[in-house]
This record gives sequence, structure tokens and C-alpha cells, in this order.
Amino acid sequence: MFMIRRGQPRDAEVIARMVAEASREDGRPAPALDADLVRAHGFGATAMFESWVAEGKGGAIVACAIATKGYDIDVGCATLVVAALYVAPEGRRDGLARAMIAEIAARAMDIGARELVITTGVDNSVARRFFAAVGALEQTHKTFLLGRDQIEWLAQERA
Repeated sequence: MFMIRRGQPRDAEVIARMVAEASREDGRPAPALDADLVRAHGFGATAMFESWVAEGKGGAIVACAIATKGYDIDVGCATLVVAALYVAPEGRRDGLARAMIAEIAARAMDIGARELVITTGVDNSVARRFFAAVGALEQTHKTFLLGRDQIEWLAQERA
């Protein structure tokens, strides 16, 4: 019914559009990620993230996911952080989101990760139910964010 594969530069437009749609459905503003950034940061030796897409009938992409590598110092292991997962309406209720997470879990195992960290909006009850259904435990960590202005301001203090 669908085929999951790693994203390719030719998929950049669709990946960027789907990530924007995921943000919209999550109640967040559209991310800065556009097709040019997907191509620049998602592929090659210095890629900042990895992507997967699912093709449905006729080869149309009906889902995408983006993950970044990380490291958990508390347990001393690699992690994979799911930054985006989106299934188009025509691909929903068919096990595709679960298949995408399973593909990412296999990648986590490939890199020796013992944790798969999943981010979603605080009020996204659909995502929260889905991730709980695949065995994810909701965490209570507080996240802090320094934006570009704060980063530049702090970097100026470097001795």
C-alpha cells in the first residue's frame, strides 16, 4: 500500500510543505524550513538531519519524518530525536504513522541509540495519544530556548 524510503534531495519541496502542514495542524507558526534548507541541511556529509518519506499509490508522497541525532549524557548513549512526523489526510488511519516510527526506530538501532526522543506540541492531543499507543512515555522536562538574538548577545561575552 505504501513504501517508506529515505528522503532524497528531489523530495525537498514535499518535505518542506509537509513539515509546514504539521506545524499548522499543531497550532504553531510555519517553520523557517523551506525546500532550499531541506536540500542544504538534510543531505550530504554535513547533513544536520535525516528524513524519510512514504510513497503511496502512483508514487505520490503521503508522509514524511525528520529526525536529528543527539546524545544523552545521563545514560551515555546516542539518541535519535524525531522533530517532525506528518501523514497527509489520504494516508491516515492506515498504520502509516506507526510504520514511519518503526522505520525511525530501526535507524535508532542502527546508530546504537537506546532512546528515541519525540517532540510535539503541548496541546497536540492526537500526537500524544499516538505516541502513547506506540509505547512512548510522556516526559515532564522543561525546555528552554535561546533565540538568535540571545545567542548573539551571549556569544559577545566570550572571553
